[in-house]
Amino acid sequence: MSVSLICPSCGTPTTFYRVPVFLCPQCQAALPESLRQSAEATLTREKVGRPLLLTIGMYVAPAFSGLFLLLVILAPFNAATYTVNGERVTGMEFLRSGGLIFGLGSAAALAAAYAIWRERSWSRWAMVGFWVAQLAGGIGVGWADSGLSGAARAVASLLLVVIVAWWYLFEKENVVEYYRALEKLEAAEAARRGRTMSDGA
Repeated sequence: MSVSLICPSCGTPTTFYRVPVFLCPQCQAALPESLRQSAEATLTREKVGRPLLLTIGMYVAPAFSGLFLLLVILAPFNAATYTVNGERVTGMEFLRSGGLIFGLGSAAALAAAYAIWRERSWSRWAMVGFWVAQLAGGIGVGWADSGLSGAARAVASLLLVVIVAWWYLFEKENVVEYYRALEKLEAAEAARRGRTMSDGA
């Protein structure tokens, strides 16, 4: 795990192996902020690998969302078997009761998979969006089926999963470190782009 920089003051190339990256060891000049940010973000990201469950989700989510989208696309043609609360329904009835939620959940799963693959910090918010869509869909279908008791059953069946997902994404130490590293990289990229734009202006 290392990053090599060329000091803008003396032109000496230096390899850094750990943070903080602050001074050029040759001339002792302070390195520019954007260079330091980028180097420290890279070192931090190399130290913290992508968590296993996120890697699995990156591959599972596209297949999962593709299946959901296929069911939604085929619904008007009754080309598949559809059920709502265990009762067989037509494709159009399925679309009316859960098509929107299926579509939103699929879009959120695809967005999460893309963001995990591209290593973007907003991937966890896409995952939260997926679980919120599942919870909202369960509540909506439960309410339509049997009112408050149906909605309560939906909350009871999904609430633990949502809590565990939130804990994993926002509390689990290695996952939090991973996302902190991604945020540092994104901040460094933004600073570099800002510097390039100001130099070109």
